[in-house]
Amino acid sequence: MVYLYLKYFSGKVNYETHFITNGGDSLERLNEVPNLKYQQLNFSTGYKNIFCTNDFYNNLKDYVSKNKINLIHTHHRFLETVAVKLGKELNVSTITTAHSFVKGFRNSSFKSDKIMSVSNSITNYLIGNYRIPKEKIITLYNPVDQVRNTDLISNEGFKKENNISSDQKVLLFIGRITKDKGYDTLLKSFELISRKNKNVVLIMIRQIDRKLMRLKSVVFNDKIIFLPPQNNISYLYSVADIVVLPSRIEPLGLVMIEAGAFKKPFIGGNTGGIAEFIEDGKNGLLVDPENSKQLAEKIIYLLNNPEVGKMFGQNLFEKVNRLCDYNNYFNEVEKIYNSLLTSL
Repeated sequence: MVYLYLKYFSGKVNYETHFITNGGDSLERLNEVPNLKYQQLNFSTGYKNIFCTNDFYNNLKDYVSKNKINLIHTHHRFLETVAVKLGKELNVSTITTAHSFVKGFRNSSFKSDKIMSVSNSITNYLIGNYRIPKEKIITLYNPVDQVRNTDLISNEGFKKENNISSDQKVLLFIGRITKDKGYDTLLKSFELISRKNKNVVLIMIRQIDRKLMRLKSVVFNDKIIFLPPQNNISYLYSVADIVVLPSRIEPLGLVMIEAGAFKKPFIGGNTGGIAEFIEDGKNGLLVDPENSKQLAEKIIYLLNNPEVGKMFGQNLFEKVNRLCDYNNYFNEVEKIYNSLLTSL
């Protein structure tokens, strides 16, 4: 999401775009962003942030003052806390995006001038748990990138490289391999499916939580293909027959939106933003994230009824185009930015 922001606003002549981060594993993508001013400032993660708040505040203050920054958009609560304090001192507008169901720090969280929420589920959560006034929150579903390059690798080439035959069906899971994402339910379901249908392959794009590295269930059987996180995963959506995300906790589900952009049938956990977006039996299927048998049955149903899956994919595509259009999204963001800037 941050990359999409940088790409969009760096192409606007009336904005000077700055990106401040403490690092990451996809910084090479910044080479694709024109006119971007990039600065890496060191800060830690989690509770360790309290030990570097003063240094980070002073470094950020120097940067903001030197570059005459007018607005700061944060995507993390520690950064938001620092930005809000800085905004009051330097008369800089602040906005933050709530990406997830966070906990704690109620007295210091979500104090920006405006709050963007990625789903109605998150909005209602913030109102109920953080007592944020409804008029202070703007709800916008995440957009789909308008560029979806599937030319980097052909379907046939990928299947050949991974020993997937032409008659095998492909299930796709993208997400952190944590219990929140329901990976364990999916693995149990896949074991049930494999007993009845040998022509099914599961692809998992994995970013494994360190606490789960030693779990035997992470490495399962030879019909599961684990791939590392990567910048371009468009070709995997084109290869997939069904996209599965049986999350227990899900603020929205970007994988769900991307599945819709590629007209793929989607099965998701009946929770949060997924349950909000998916109309069960119309543009996808919802499952109990704790019920591996139910998930297996619904996967088998779509494998046996591809015409139903095609209908689901088309309906999801139409909803994504209506509610998650890239240009419409950033037009709304520009309106929000402008309203904050004119109030200075």
